Amino acid sequence: MRIVRDREVTIRTVLRLEGLTKWYPGQLALDDVSLELREGEVHALVGENGAGKSTLIKILAGAIKPDAGTIEIDGNIASFHDPSAPRKLGFAFVHQEPQIAINQTVAENVLLGGFPTRGIFIRRRAADTRAREVLNLFSVDVDPSRPMSDFGTATRRVIEISRAVAQEARFLVLDEPTAALPRAERARLLQLIRDFASSGGTVLYVSHHLDEILEISDQVTALRNGRFAGSRPRSEVDKETVIEMILGGQPTANRIPAALDSAEPVLAVADVAIAKDGPRVSLSLRRGEILGLFGRIDAGHEQTARAVAGVVRVAEGQMTLNGESYSPHTPHAARNRGVGFLPGERKTEAVFANASVAENITAGSMIGVHGLGLVDRRKRNTAASQWRDKLSIKVPRVSEQISTLSGGNQQKCMMARLLATDPEILVLEFPTVGVDLGARAEIYAIVLEAAGRGLAALVVSDDLDELTAIAHRVAVFRDGRITGILSGDEITNNNILEMAL
Repeated sequence: MRIVRDREVTIRTVLRLEGLTKWYPGQLALDDVSLELREGEVHALVGENGAGKSTLIKILAGAIKPDAGTIEIDGNIASFHDPSAPRKLGFAFVHQEPQIAINQTVAENVLLGGFPTRGIFIRRRAADTRAREVLNLFSVDVDPSRPMSDFGTATRRVIEISRAVAQEARFLVLDEPTAALPRAERARLLQLIRDFASSGGTVLYVSHHLDEILEISDQVTALRNGRFAGSRPRSEVDKETVIEMILGGQPTANRIPAALDSAEPVLAVADVAIAKDGPRVSLSLRRGEILGLFGRIDAGHEQTARAVAGVVRVAEGQMTLNGESYSPHTPHAARNRGVGFLPGERKTEAVFANASVAENITAGSMIGVHGLGLVDRRKRNTAASQWRDKLSIKVPRVSEQISTLSGGNQQKCMMARLLATDPEILVLEFPTVGVDLGARAEIYAIVLEAAGRGLAALVVSDDLDELTAIAHRVAVFRDGRITGILSGDEITNNNILEMAL
């Protein structure tokens, strides 16, 4: 037994992955990867997008089969032949991409596959009670009978994580679990993970947030290009060491350009309320400016951004765009006025998973479309290839299905889609969720370059380092209202949090 900070971790290996290999056409996603997890351990798995982390997790989840290698539990080879097998073996998962039933209730999502029943009938009241108990662990007060569609990205994420907690599993596999979570909910989740490990559970934790990795892990293992790239105890690593494990060296720092001298407003939001008699919001957005929006769950920042993007309607107040009245009722109407929207839930609201890279990039624009609705594929592919090269999207052919790309490259495809419509304003929800260090820097560069050309951007983010890195101003929300707007040297993590809490 060894002591890791305030927890005891046994030396008993309870999960062993040996020589896992997975081929896809033209790509070796996992190459002879071996890994050991101990009882009571939080084992962090790090690596860039495309390093093989998600492939490994899909194998553990029974979603795909390895082409070689074995998985042992307590020294016995186990079969992960379909998604039901891991659950029977004591596994619970939180995947990088949201796995929710959007039209079902909160309780149905929290207790998916584990409803209290009486005979063949579901005990609805008991289900709601159990769901409330689990959600209370995160201090989230929502009605379990409401549909998931009523809630924003961050609330949905908490509900999804609650599902894994409700399963009372032996192994907890978390792939970017804090994506879209405000800081308070993130801290609560990390505490729940510590408690789970302290009770003898085993955690495989995947995150691009290095501060989280250093705070919670006992062991850190890196994958690079599908291969094992090293494993070290937490006591032997710091942030620079982890970055070197991930990249094989240190990343090049980006210099953020200064704000444009022009103060010309492009968007004005005046006393806007999403619900009748609800809290009012006023803000302005200047040409060439990146305005960050920050708040806790349901603080109003996401709804404000979605109102600008035409996703939700404004009940009271008014908006103006270039001095003219602006009241989009749909994202299409907003796009026609020069406002592009990048949703926070890439999988369910942005990416067409079964379509090609070219089809995804050109969706929303008329590139290659003739008057009768016929598509000139060569023209479309040429335009998509130009965006691929401009944004450094890693795919050999734009005819490839977008689902074969890493999360970071999918996100860059979505940025290309927005920019291809030649917008004046970008509304970006959690633009680097589930994105590795290298792709994160590339996305920042894309947004900053667009702002340098005069585009304006609203950036909804829960990542304080992100906001301090790219935002010219940050509007902080609480209880549906803006509590303050920070600019320049005022934009610090402490100042943002003080206004949000």
